[in-house]
Amino acid sequence: MNAQITSRLRIIVVATGLALILVPVASAGIEDGRSPDTKDAALAAQTQIADGRSPDTLDAGIAAHSTPAASVDLRSPDTKDAAQLAHSTGATVVVQTGSSRFDWTDAGIGAAGGFAVALMLVGTFVLMRIPSRDKLAL
Repeated sequence: MNAQITSRLRIIVVATGLALILVPVASAGIEDGRSPDTKDAALAAQTQIADGRSPDTLDAGIAAHSTPAASVDLRSPDTKDAAQLAHSTGATVVVQTGSSRFDWTDAGIGAAGGFAVALMLVGTFVLMRIPSRDKLAL
């Protein structure tokens, strides 16, 4: 049985080694068989953007985008004031509450998390202590 596993393992190792050597060698020989003119035409076709507009329309579009438009603020005065207040560098007020009471919700969450971790540890310990009766056949 052991010799059979060893021979199969050798076959797998040799096949993997051959694949690692032959795949880069096979892919290194790929060449572009097109003529230089065809390569240049393909490159030019990929870099040019087809614009089907007339020359007058193109000129009008360039003229419209060359002059910056004046920005118009269409917000209401209240919204402008609130935005200005929000972005001003005024003093930051920190309010602390004087609550020194024990928070039972946080304590319950912590206790449940600790109990869950303890159950996982006990389960892992129990599973490690159970002897395995079935041997795996290779």
